Amino acid sequence: MSDSKANYPTPLELVYKCVNGIAIPMDVYVPERSTRENPAPVLLWWHGGGLLQGTRKALSPHMLTAPAVHGLCVVSVDYRLAPQTRFPGILADCKDAMDFIRSETFAKATGNRVNSSKLVLSGSSAGGWLSLLCGTGIGYEECGLERPAPVTGIAAFYPITDLLDSFWTTKQSPVSYVGRKIEHSEIAPFIDPSGPKTTASPLDGKRSMFYPYMLQEAILSSLLLDGTSIPPISFSVAQSLKSGRFTPPPTYIVHGTKDDKVPHKQATDVVAALKEINAHIIYEELEGLDHNFDKDASYGMDIMYDFILKVVKK
Repeated sequence: MSDSKANYPTPLELVYKCVNGIAIPMDVYVPERSTRENPAPVLLWWHGGGLLQGTRKALSPHMLTAPAVHGLCVVSVDYRLAPQTRFPGILADCKDAMDFIRSETFAKATGNRVNSSKLVLSGSSAGGWLSLLCGTGIGYEECGLERPAPVTGIAAFYPITDLLDSFWTTKQSPVSYVGRKIEHSEIAPFIDPSGPKTTASPLDGKRSMFYPYMLQEAILSSLLLDGTSIPPISFSVAQSLKSGRFTPPPTYIVHGTKDDKVPHKQATDVVAALKEINAHIIYEELEGLDHNFDKDASYGMDIMYDFILKVVKK
């Protein structure tokens, strides 16, 4: 598969406003071939980084070519990062982004060439978690928020799914892919909850050490939830699905078996829960692959796009 940027559409840069009026950017890739008469379905993608770091600019090659290859309008969205914004604020941002995509303002900005009623949520790592939470409504009531409107489908890449898993609660020193202790001083500017709020960070910036530091110290729950009184189980996807309180849309999940950033058990637990409640689930388990495998342009993710095109045509 070609990684030539000549094949990539130029994004339309829009902003949505979160509950406190902060303008948050999104990149919208509208297929050239979409028209008012044949508008493109939407694939909304959230970046990973543990909800602590990352940027909407981290789209994989297959996402960047999806408008031309698959006729999908790809929307890549930023959101406020923890711990300066806790989990309830992040979930509120996600709903605000979804509502904006369904608005007349978005329709006008995209020339009425996008069909926002056909909305598939996607994301990588923590972004995959957001897609599962927003696509089902899990965690919203506990955050005091209205659930997002139902969506057409979910396509989650190597998602975080359960804060109670020992992977997040056991200190890792050193973290396997860092090989040294990360000093607190390296992430001090970013870990202060009263520090400046941000909606993105460069992939190669100093904040990029925040995620491995979180693993080293086993503090993901505290970074996301301190001061909220919300129990971590509120965002446990498999356990919540088994409660019968949520109706998931058709769902696709992919995870590599050698992932040392998010263990693939995070995916298989959710897959088992979806099967238990007889939900529509397609799971790809990729032997020997690590986190972010799809950043390699050789991965076209054909099974995922076949899933998406089928659900948007129903």
